[in-house]
Amino acid sequence: MNTYIIIAIIAYSLLAINGVIDKFLLTKAVRHPIAYAFFIGITGPLTWVLAPFGLKFLSGGDLFIAIVAGASFVLALYYLYVAIQLTSVSRILPIQGGLVPTFTLLFAYLILGERLSSYQMLAFIFLVAGAVLISLKRDRTGWHPRALGHALLAAVLFAWSLTLTKYTFDHSNFVSGLIWTRLGFLLTSLAFLIPAKSRHYIFNTPKQTSSDNKFLYYGARLTGGAAGLMQNYAIAIGSVTIVNAMQGTQYALLLIVTAFLSRYFPKILKEEVNKKILAQKILAVACISAGLVFLTIHH
Repeated sequence: MNTYIIIAIIAYSLLAINGVIDKFLLTKAVRHPIAYAFFIGITGPLTWVLAPFGLKFLSGGDLFIAIVAGASFVLALYYLYVAIQLTSVSRILPIQGGLVPTFTLLFAYLILGERLSSYQMLAFIFLVAGAVLISLKRDRTGWHPRALGHALLAAVLFAWSLTLTKYTFDHSNFVSGLIWTRLGFLLTSLAFLIPAKSRHYIFNTPKQTSSDNKFLYYGARLTGGAAGLMQNYAIAIGSVTIVNAMQGTQYALLLIVTAFLSRYFPKILKEEVNKKILAQKILAVACISAGLVFLTIHH
């Protein structure tokens, strides 16, 4: 199996843990999406400590693309969190699992000239189908029109960000791509401070958050940061379309974590499981496994 696939699997394993913590914090600790997106984006410049290990200056055009890539990611997080708060995670995840890889396939084709082999395309189809299946479930809450719009916009922005990030890696190196895209993280986070209402939400969040939740938040940023580095490295050395499609592995691992918590710690997280849901999840895991097998065959 190719190195970038193994790295992506490890990254999505960490993101699965991060996802459980983020879900808890977004509902019980950090109430406003703009505050959560701000505190994630503002930590981006921490990657600048890597500057001595290969930072290169970019042309004006490439620097602009790198900044747009970073800014798009933080904006995607904001719109994703708004959508989740307007409806529910169970309604949003299938959209993200299906549309982000699809938009990435389109953008990578048009911008990067990326072409998938027949085995890779089969892997893509199985991985995306598995991602949608594993995150799809009945929800008694109805669709909020704004939630759908925000979820679609988040999917486009995530795909756009990752495609432009891959472009930046291809036109510089991993360290340079990481640092310059994080400049976009910083600028977008600072822009969130301009409206007075946003500043109120952002500056009041630390005061309203308990010490236990702050510990969880910093733990999530640590695992999320490590996962982000690994995901970006997998994109730098591999196919951005395939790495994005492998998000289904995150949902499969998330299923294991939530099942464990539901069984032994239901007060933290409770997930309904019956025979129909179990069959759906097993089929989803089978699809994701088939996708990984096709990737192995390709390589």
